[in-house]
Formats: sequence, C-alpha cells, structure tokens
Amino acid sequence: MDLSLTKEQEQFAQTFEKFCQEQIAPRAQDMDRSGELSQDNWRALVEMGFLGLHYPESVGGVGADWVMCAMAEESLAKACASTFLSAGASSGLCGGPIFHFGSDAQKKRWLTPLIQGDIVGCFGLTEPGAGTDAASIQTRAKKAGDKFVLNGEKALITNAPIADVACVMAVTDPDAGPGGVTCFVVDLSKKGVTKTAAYRKMGLRGSPTGGLVFEDVELSADDVVGTEGAGFMQAMMTLESGRIGMSHFGIGIAEAAMEASMRYAMEREAFGKPIAKKQAVHFKIADMKIEIDAARLMARRVAWLKATDQPCSDLASVSKLYATEMAVRVTDLAVQIHGGWGYTDDYIVDRLYRDARLGPIGEGTSEIQRELIARALLDGGQDVAST
Repeated sequence: MDLSLTKEQEQFAQTFEKFCQEQIAPRAQDMDRSGELSQDNWRALVEMGFLGLHYPESVGGVGADWVMCAMAEESLAKACASTFLSAGASSGLCGGPIFHFGSDAQKKRWLTPLIQGDIVGCFGLTEPGAGTDAASIQTRAKKAGDKFVLNGEKALITNAPIADVACVMAVTDPDAGPGGVTCFVVDLSKKGVTKTAAYRKMGLRGSPTGGLVFEDVELSADDVVGTEGAGFMQAMMTLESGRIGMSHFGIGIAEAAMEASMRYAMEREAFGKPIAKKQAVHFKIADMKIEIDAARLMARRVAWLKATDQPCSDLASVSKLYATEMAVRVTDLAVQIHGGWGYTDDYIVDRLYRDARLGPIGEGTSEIQRELIARALLDGGQDVAST
C-alpha cells in the first residue's frame, strides 16, 4: 500500500485548501447565524468543479481520483461543514445512485445539472420511524397500470427544503423484505409533493434539513432508478460512499478546531504568559494532533482501496466511526482551551463543536457501525455491504 502523494495530488491539495480558506471559510459563521446556505459558496464550488470531482468527464465531471477527492472533502469540511454537507448530499447521495444505476436519460436530465450546480438534490431514505433500520421504511409506491403512485413521508433529509430532485426509497413489494424496495428519482415540483419547513438544529445550521411528504404522487417506469426491487442494495452502496465522506467531514472539522486552538493559545495570556506555554494546553494540542493523524491514515487507506478497486466496506465503517467520534473529542478539547470564550460564538470552536456532533449519527450511527464491523469479523471477513 502506497499512501505517498504525486506532485499533481500535492498541487491540487494546496490549491483547493487555499480556495476553501479564502472563498468558503469567511462565510461559515454568517451561515451558522442565518441558518441559510450561502449561494456564493455554492457558485464558488461549481466554478472549482467540486460537485463533479467524483464523476467522469463523460457526464460533466472532473474525474479526480479517490485520494484527491478525500483531500478536497477534508479542506471543504474544515472551511465550512454546512457547505460540505449540502454539497455532498446533492452531488453524492442524490447523484450517486443516478450515476451508478440510472439510465442515460436520467443522467442527462438529472445528474449533469446536479454536477453543474444548476439544481439541488437530496436522498430520501430516512423516515420518522425508520432511520438506522432502513429496511423498515413505510413509504409505498403502488403500481397502477404502467405507473406508480407514491405515498409516504421522509424525515431528517439534508437539502429537502431547497431541493429540486430526490432519490427516494419506497416499498414496491411489501412481501419481499429488503428486496421489495425500489429507488425512484422524483421531481420535487410534482403535484402531491410537500416540503416541510427547515428544522431548527443544534449544528450545521447553514445546511437546511427538513422532510418530504408524498401524497398520491404519480411516477412512471422511467422514474425507476435501475431495476425494481434493487433499491435497498443501491442505498447500502450509496451509504458506503457517504460514510467515506463523513470520515473526511470529521477530519476537516477537527483540523479546524486544532488550528483555532493553537492560534488562541498563542494569543491568550494567563499569569503573565501565553497559555500555549502551559503543559496542560500542550497535552490537549498533542492529543488533537495524534487523533487527527490516526483518523487521516484510516481514511487515506480507504481512499487507496477505492482507487485500486478493492473492497473496503468494513474499513469504511471503521474510518467513519473513528473519525467522527474523534472530531467530537477534539472539538471538546478546543472549547476547553478557549475557556469561557469557547462557550460563545465569538470564536469558531462553538460552531465546530456543534457541527461535529452530527458525525456519530449521520450516514449510519456509531452503534450500527460497531454492529457492522463486528458482524464482518465474526462472519469470517464477509463484506458488510452484503450483510
């Protein structure tokens, strides 16, 4: 395994980091306070090609390798986790199933505009009573002649209040278990679709989250992504990529917290000298560095495996679990270093702490990751995507 970077990768990482710090990060605090996604950030990401990094040029993408994508995602999450989350939900969670399983017509109509940032997408899996237990979804798409009629409700959906299109998981055969779930690409301007108001959230406030309600929404066979009954498998594959992204989410937030803590420790004086001179602060910053480097090595290993077309579902869960829980620990240390000021929004660590807390919940909770990891080990190394 070779984790060294090529000159091209190093140059890309430096350029993208500079872009994120200069054009994305300055708006992060205002987004947190306003609760709105910055359109300036969105346009900047489009100009840099971020929304198309994972996709080949044949569909309007950039065709970057997995390691380059990993570095870009870290930099974006470090600059603004809300922008990272909305961008990932649109181009990744919504665009991913269309790219991997959709028809050429679906790619032309939906994927290319998603990559170009002309429309916003979301991923309709979670429901009020079905989150981690994704196989228990209640949304139904009943066949009526050559059409389907969609009814149900999705909840906690990133981008739902601002989305134009959604990949929606619905049961088409209630007796077939996971094999009865089908993925549909749904135009959210259709009659019968209602978007709920954006939720008031603990963190990631600049990335709107809400619900979708479907009441007798008419869909055609052309709206089926891939084949009927393949939706659960498609969702699990999509979530694997999402978990890889959440590893970078955690690493980026933690990196921002460590750098903010170092700056503050050099400026803040106590008992006549900067607190950076205090051993108690040294230990906290050292622990941050150790945790971030460990998480990054795990994530890079997963990126390398993906780049070389090797299975990595179990390691994606390991990386996601460690990186997101690590980010919570590191941002907690950052707040402690900032003392009372860390409990205000005068400094960014308040936002980073709140943003980091989604990590152990989103894209599969820490509990389900531990279950998947243990199951893969006890089943003799069986890939968790097939369990």
